[in-house]
Amino acid sequence: MSVSDSSRARLISLSGLYFAGPANVLQRTSGIVFPNQPDIIYNQSVNYTPYNLTHTNYTTYAYGNTPSPTIQVTAQFSNVTTEEHAYTQGVIHFLRSVTKMFYGLGDVSSTPTAGTPPPVLRFSSFGATQFNNVPVVVGNVSIPYQSDTDLVELNGVSLPAIQTIALDLLVTVNPAKQKTQFSKTQFVSGSLYSGGFI
Repeated sequence: MSVSDSSRARLISLSGLYFAGPANVLQRTSGIVFPNQPDIIYNQSVNYTPYNLTHTNYTTYAYGNTPSPTIQVTAQFSNVTTEEHAYTQGVIHFLRSVTKMFYGLGDVSSTPTAGTPPPVLRFSSFGATQFNNVPVVVGNVSIPYQSDTDLVELNGVSLPAIQTIALDLLVTVNPAKQKTQFSKTQFVSGSLYSGGFI
C-alpha cells in the first residue's frame, strides 16, 4: 500500500533565508522531504516529585509538570545519482545553518540582525493525528561518515553512497500559544493536532 505525500516525513522552514548555497535544492519543498521513511522515536516524560512518608509501603508522587516532547529522527539518504547527491549536500548544509544563530559583524546591519537565534521549524509525518506541523528546534545533529561505505564524488564533493543522518528535535510551543490555544479538554478530543500540539 502506498503512502500519501501528505504522510511523508518532512522538516520545513517558514523562512526562505535557509535555502541558499547547497540548500537551494530544498527551496521547492520549503525544507527536507525525507526520500525514505526515517525511524522516528517520540519521547514524552512526566516530572513527579516523590514523597516518602514514614511507615508506609508505597511512595506518593506529586505531579510537577510535563516537559515538551522530543522527537528522534534517523534517516538514510542514497547518494548514487547526481540528484540524490546534490539533495543530501543540501540537507547537510540546511541542518548546519538552522543550528546556528546570526552572529558577527556581518550580521549587525542585516535582517535578521546579530543575536537572532536559530529558527523554529515544522515537523510533519504519518498524517494529521500523529505529527502535524509540530513546531520544533533542532537540538542535535549527528552525521556519521561511514568508513565501510563506498564514496560517491560529485563536483569535488564526496559522500558515502548511503548516508545516515540523525536528528534530535525539541518540540517548542511559545507561552502565549500555550495559554490562549491549549486546552486539555480539546487535546483529549483530538482537535488540537491541527495546531501542532502533540
